[in-house]
Amino acid sequence: MNLDIYQILTQALGFLILLWLLKKFAWKPLLTLIDERREKISSEFNNIERVKSELSRLEEDYKAKLAEIDALARQRIQEAISEGQRIAIDIQEKAREEAQKTLDKAKANIEMEVSKARVKLRNQMTDIAIRAAEKILREELDRDRQKRLVADFIESLERVN
Repeated sequence: MNLDIYQILTQALGFLILLWLLKKFAWKPLLTLIDERREKISSEFNNIERVKSELSRLEEDYKAKLAEIDALARQRIQEAISEGQRIAIDIQEKAREEAQKTLDKAKANIEMEVSKARVKLRNQMTDIAIRAAEKILREELDRDRQKRLVADFIESLERVN
C-alpha cells in the first residue's frame, strides 16, 4: 500500500473546501427548507388540534341543545296532558251540573203532576160525594136505603182508587 501524504492532504483539503462550499451555499437552504417543512407540519398539527377542539365544542353544544329541546318537548307534553285533564274535569263537571238540572226539573215535573192528580182526585171525590148526597136527598130516607146507598158510595170510591 502505497500512501502518498500529498495525495491525502490534497484530498482532505478538497473535502474541506467541498464541505465549506456545501455549508455556505447548500446547507443553509436545505436547513431552511427542512425548518419550513417542520413549521408547516407543526402548524398543520396545531390546526388539526384546533379543529378537533372546535368540533368537540360544537358536539357538546349540539348535545346540550338536543337535551334542552328534549326537556322542552317533555315539558310541553306534560302541559298538554295537564290541560287535557283539566278540560276533561271541566266537561265532567258541566255534565254533572246538566244532569242535576235535568233531574231537578224532572222531580219538579213529577211533583207538579202528582199535585195535579191529587187535585183531580179531590175534585172527583167531591163530585162523587155531592152526587151521593144528591141521591140520598132525592130518595126516601129510610134506614135500609141509606145503608145501601153508603155501601154503593164506598164501592164506587174503591173502584176509583
